[in-house]
Amino acid sequence: MKQNLITKSIIFIFGLFIMALGVVLSVKADLGVSPISCVPYIYSLNFPLTLGQTTIILNIVLIFIQMLLLRKRYHLFQLIQFPVVFLFGFFIDLVMKYSAWILPGSYVEQALLCLLSCVVLGIGVFFEVKAALTYLPGEGLAMALAQTFNIEFGKTKIGTDSSLVTLGIVSSLFFGGKLEGIREGTVVAALLVGYIVRFLHHRSFLIKQWFQLRKTVSLR
Repeated sequence: MKQNLITKSIIFIFGLFIMALGVVLSVKADLGVSPISCVPYIYSLNFPLTLGQTTIILNIVLIFIQMLLLRKRYHLFQLIQFPVVFLFGFFIDLVMKYSAWILPGSYVEQALLCLLSCVVLGIGVFFEVKAALTYLPGEGLAMALAQTFNIEFGKTKIGTDSSLVTLGIVSSLFFGGKLEGIREGTVVAALLVGYIVRFLHHRSFLIKQWFQLRKTVSLR
């Protein structure tokens, strides 16, 4: 049991780091960040805070909203989300610090970097889900809404992401009078990351079946 928890924790932390890398790559592409990161990104541009710090603040707010929605149904184990969001914010700032050299020089390079960020982010989410340990507050809020209002998770996830993008647009226009951090890359990330996660899940299932088949054949 203990060994299984350690393995899950390692997979989950690895997934968090990969997700942080995906977020930073989307920032470097400068074509719009993913829905969950657009609000922290905009506030990091307008306050003396890093992207990691604003990410931590937003996610803490999302945790408290989960608690208000679920109340007694909120599982105490999910308090682990608090250290998780601090670790995620730390990873984002760490990757930002060592990626200053990434400077795409043309729109084609930006587009390629944007697509790479979606792939990397999808891989990170895949490992986060695969660990089956906990989840980031963005997904947690969607689950809480689904449970509270008896709505399909897919719909609440779309609603949560759409609300964050809307908040990002309003915040961007309020602070600077122009749209920042939300562009075509935001739409691409919203559409593509989920497909990548499902693709990886399907492939991992096939690989697992293949290994089981080989093991069965070798035992005969």
